[in-house]
Amino acid sequence: MTLDCLPLPLRHILGAAALSLSVAIPAGAATLVIDDFDDPTPPSTSVLFAVGERSFNNFTPTVPGGVRGVYHHNYTNPLGSVAALSVGNGIVSASTGIGARTEVLLSWGAFTRPTGAPGVGGPLLALDARPYNAFQIDFTGVSQYSNLIAVLYTSAPLDAGNPLYYTTAAVNAAPAVPGGPMSVTLPFTGDPNFNWSRVDGILLEIDRANNATNLSWNLDRLALVTVVPEPGAGALLLAGLAVVGWMLRRQRG
Repeated sequence: MTLDCLPLPLRHILGAAALSLSVAIPAGAATLVIDDFDDPTPPSTSVLFAVGERSFNNFTPTVPGGVRGVYHHNYTNPLGSVAALSVGNGIVSASTGIGARTEVLLSWGAFTRPTGAPGVGGPLLALDARPYNAFQIDFTGVSQYSNLIAVLYTSAPLDAGNPLYYTTAAVNAAPAVPGGPMSVTLPFTGDPNFNWSRVDGILLEIDRANNATNLSWNLDRLALVTVVPEPGAGALLLAGLAVVGWMLRRQRG
């Protein structure tokens, strides 16, 4: 697969199941901020009143590759509701009206289109992701559950005979209180066939597989992090296994 088909044809390869894992970020763990959306100031905006799409780039020296790609797509809007998007000044803010379904794609590196030409990808990042094992996605506010899909791309697959260019992780998540903040830790798949030592493109898709309407959210930061399992999760698993063993012994007795 070449960069000529990125990113829109990814809808044909992104069938990832939702992941659920109890994790914690230990003190002093490795963290790499991909984007805190400080640039541009004032922010770039997109407003759609009908079915349609808009793509634009922000040249931001603080992000990997120096350019962030943005894709705003309103794919259902029978009532002509407003679908608004603002990127920059420290946040990505999206709001979709009643009856409208909208997806937002944020991209870095090879997934971006810095020239505006559909056949020209962005700079290869050559990022070593081995110190990390998850995405950390922080929202200051989310109206209801959201669908999040993260994709990593490498231009240097480990096996040239059977190349693996992409690895994908996905989750459906909701804030504790509608409209409240939400922090999502999305673990990597850990596929040993993917070249984690060279990540050349990062893509975050929000609500691509969400059929809900009248959504709004504010994305504050995207980072790569190192996570470890919560001690409580392991303790609960061991306790459950102990109970099963006890019940089996009683049945045999």
